[in-house]
Amino acid sequence: MVKTVLTENDKRDLTVMALELSEIRKLVEKLAETLVSLSDKELLRFINASQEGVREKQVDNYKETLEKQIDIAEKEFRL
Repeated sequence: MVKTVLTENDKRDLTVMALELSEIRKLVEKLAETLVSLSDKELLRFINASQEGVREKQVDNYKETLEKQIDIAEKEFRL
């Protein structure tokens, strides 16, 4: 029987590769989810419609909403 001997560098390299493989697996899963979303025509229509609503000021953007909430909280605090 042959006994395999790994150096400390070999062990370190294998550890790094294992961590990188884990990250690659996560990225591939995210990519697969993105492709599924992009193939959903109804979802894409909804996203486009919501973007138009934001551009036409029918929907507040996050910053504006946060600023409004801060203003309300400050007014309540002063009372």
